[in-house]
Parts: sequence; structure tokens; C-alpha cells
Amino acid sequence: MAQTSSERSRGRPRLEKSDDLRRAILNAAVDLFGARGFDGVSLSQIATEVGADVALTRYYFGSKHEVWIAAIAHLIEQVEAETDRRSDTEKSSSTDQLKDAIRDFIAMSAKWPQLSRIIVFDGDKTDERGKYIAQHVVRPFYKRMSKLIRGAKLEGTIPNVSERTLFFMITHGGSFPMALPALTNSFPGGDIKTQRAVMAHGDAIIELIFHASAT
Repeated sequence: MAQTSSERSRGRPRLEKSDDLRRAILNAAVDLFGARGFDGVSLSQIATEVGADVALTRYYFGSKHEVWIAAIAHLIEQVEAETDRRSDTEKSSSTDQLKDAIRDFIAMSAKWPQLSRIIVFDGDKTDERGKYIAQHVVRPFYKRMSKLIRGAKLEGTIPNVSERTLFFMITHGGSFPMALPALTNSFPGGDIKTQRAVMAHGDAIIELIFHASAT
């Protein structure tokens, strides 16, 4: 006997609905962890944000820590997909590739400021979350950027100083104005939430780093 549509709707959600709900939970978790940090968020708050039952959130992801891990992985996946789409590997010089990488990073920081905020909340800890951020969030990008920094130094276009210092000048200086827009917009320079201000910010970071090699 054929099932009616109402009968089919009962029980476990259909796959597409399940995937949509999982994605909504992860997006809500990204926003909440970015706004309040791990300790300031509960599973029930995440579930409430999307109108889901907290038991279903646990069913999909497990503990709050596991939701946090899944949310960061979800965010990184989006950032990497966008960055890969923008990247131009045809450029021959490390200098040009580094400039593009800086612009892309700043654009991504404006689009997803939650990532920088999550790093601020939990990146300076020596616990499991701090180690996860260091190893799985920052280190892969550090590896990529340090290679370009070394290449640009060999090309003589940036100062021969610590790769770590240059990396954090780019990442902290590049991302924090968008992560803290209220503070940034307390000072002259245009609304940092606009594309024009973000592009000007990226150009300024590049000018500061590359112009220093000529002084």
C-alpha cells in the first residue's frame, strides 16, 4: 500500500532537509562562537537560533566541543573554496602571488569576520581548542604564506625580516579592522564594512610591507 505524503513526512527527516538543517546549525554556530566565544555559547542557544531541538543538534554533532570543531571546519571550507576560486597560479613571481594572497585574505576577512573573532576568543589558550586553532586553522595558511614571503624576500621586494613577524602583520593587521568594525569606524577612514574601504585597507597593507624594502 502506497504511503501518503503526510506519512512520508513523519519519522527521520529526508536527506535534503537533514543536510539543510545541519548547514543551518553550523552557520548559526559560526556566528555565535564568533560573537561570544566557546564559553559564551550553549548548545541550546545554537539550536534555538535555527528553531531546532537541542537533542537533534547533539544527534548530528555530539558535544558542544564537537559542534565547535565542525563549525570551524565548515567555515574554513567556505573560505578555502573562495580563495581557491580567486587564486591565480599562473603568476610567476612570488611577489605578485603574495600581493594577491594578501588581497584575498583581507577580502575573506571582511566576508567572514567570525574566523578572526574565534581566533581571538580561543587561539591564545593551551587547551584542546587553542591547539586545534594553531594546527588546523592558522598553520596551513602560515605554511602557504611563509613560502611566498621567502620567495618575495629572495626577489628583494620585501624586507629580510622574520617570516613570523610579517605573517602576523599581514593576518592581524589585515583582518582585525573588519573583525572589530565598531572600533575601526570610530576613527576616520571610511566605513570598513564597505568594499571600497576594504580594498583601500588591502592596498595600504601591501604598500606598507613592500614599500619598506625600498627604504
